[in-house]
Amino acid sequence: MNIRVTRQVSILIVLFSAGTIAAAQRGTPQANRPDNPQSLAHIDAAKKIAGDDAFLANPYKFFCVAGNARAQNNNAPDLEPTRLFDNVYAVGNSETAVYAVTSSEGILLLDAGFENKAEALAAQLQKAGLEPSRVKFILLGHGHADHFGGAKFFQDMYGTKIAATAADWDLINAPAAAGAAQRGGGGAKPAKNVVLAEGQPFVFGDVTVTPIAIPGHTPGSLAFIFPVKENGKTHMAGLFGGTVLTTGILTTDALKQYTQSIAHYLETARKMNVEVQLQNHPIFDGTPERLAQIKTAKPGDANPFVVGNDRYLKMWNIVSECIQAEIARREGA
Repeated sequence: MNIRVTRQVSILIVLFSAGTIAAAQRGTPQANRPDNPQSLAHIDAAKKIAGDDAFLANPYKFFCVAGNARAQNNNAPDLEPTRLFDNVYAVGNSETAVYAVTSSEGILLLDAGFENKAEALAAQLQKAGLEPSRVKFILLGHGHADHFGGAKFFQDMYGTKIAATAADWDLINAPAAAGAAQRGGGGAKPAKNVVLAEGQPFVFGDVTVTPIAIPGHTPGSLAFIFPVKENGKTHMAGLFGGTVLTTGILTTDALKQYTQSIAHYLETARKMNVEVQLQNHPIFDGTPERLAQIKTAKPGDANPFVVGNDRYLKMWNIVSECIQAEIARREGA
């Protein structure tokens, strides 16, 4: 098996102690504040970006329209395993998804879902025609239990190696009392195998995953950019693995860091021509509708997950504008 990590020039993002930053990021739940001219300007900017595009209307309505944003439902139904591309499958929970990427060296999972769903995740892979014992690596988008919970099962059962950033390894392994709250509850802790960092592409057989540091949701959140294949054509996919769904429990400084992370990520997404939208909390980007289109697609139909680089960048700029509206509400109070 040819696994290597190479180094490339990138912007250096310094990450401090995970426990310290995570505690600072989560303050007293914030009360809803009224709009002001500054927040309304950001909302208007998001609305203009969305225009009359139905795909872009999804993040606008979720994040910018008051009362629509919500956390994922951990009791939502599991996904019906679905092949999105020749080398990518959607499995896991319908609101906390896992993606299986096949390569010449085996299978790579992006996230591992819930601890109590790990055996079901293995069964989903089998149903999709993928052998769980060939899952060689799991890359974690961030260190919360709804994403790393199933990792230890795969590690113990199949010898799967688990990879996360140094900051989120610290978060996962933080002392029980404070750590459990910061990492989104309990969850069996996997052993630390691989440390991921921006500027160090993860090469697994014929698939190269480019990790981008996006602190904000957690200190070590990552986005992943990687190639997907369909009928002999290659597209670049992006999975922003540290999405903030609800802003109320995050400090204003954490939200500012998050919008900076979006801007930083989009620089690379533009350069690498990311045109495929994947999300591990697929409740704001129209994923259910696109999954339905995949299942009824006829030969020659366009893949609904290929949204184009321009629309992909616009989508995340809409998210940023909506988050900046919340920052403006707080600072204008």
